[in-house]
Amino acid sequence: MYLERLALTTVMAVVLAACGGGGGGTPVEPNPPGQNPPAEPTSSATVVTSASAFSPKEVNLLRGGTVTWNIGAVAHNVIFNKVAGAPEDVGVISNAQVSRTFNTAGSFPYDCTLHAGMTGTVNVK
Repeated sequence: MYLERLALTTVMAVVLAACGGGGGGTPVEPNPPGQNPPAEPTSSATVVTSASAFSPKEVNLLRGGTVTWNIGAVAHNVIFNKVAGAPEDVGVISNAQVSRTFNTAGSFPYDCTLHAGMTGTVNVK
């Protein structure tokens, strides 16, 4: 009888281990950091600059919506890829706010040419 219980206990331990032990492990996050679903399009958005990044990097607008860039003490520019419907570029500025309206649906990537890797995108629906 003792050997039967030992064998049954061993089999149960193997089965539980194969199934993950009953959920005692690390929980899975529904939206891992950095991979959140895109926000619903809005009529306006604000992008803030740090020393070398736009935040948020991506905004979703409704057609006719406006993005305002809040540019701090570090000088930046906003240069759009040359695609149909892209608004006018923003020249080098600091300590200022500047807005652009997007009247055409599409994706409008932009860069700060003063800081390598400083990119963003405006998606218009």
